[in-house]
Amino acid sequence: MTMLYRTQVTHIGEYAADALNDNMMILFNDNAPADVADYCFIHPAADLTGEIKTGGQFVLGASRYPITAVGDVVNQNLAELGHITIRFDGGAEAEYPGTVHVAGQCPEALVLGTELIFQTE
Repeated sequence: MTMLYRTQVTHIGEYAADALNDNMMILFNDNAPADVADYCFIHPAADLTGEIKTGGQFVLGASRYPITAVGDVVNQNLAELGHITIRFDGGAEAEYPGTVHVAGQCPEALVLGTELIFQTE
């Protein structure tokens, strides 16, 4: 596996964990607008060194999730804003252009320092 993107959670918005109850998490880099940041898991900007694609993996802490679908603007949004949504539903088609779908159980909670990695084969 080749690492495409690596960062870690440095701030958890007041309502960010609520999205986990809906099997999703919203990521945004540390330049997130204040009104949006309350709903996001915030991370430092990082370089996207390749294209996130179906068949790759999303690594969240010690858990690995196969990527099942990638929206049309995921790579651009992640590279420019660090902003995408991860859906833990194994969807075969992206629900929204900025969404990555992965297979596996959504975490119940995240802690500061949790690593976020995207990899490709």
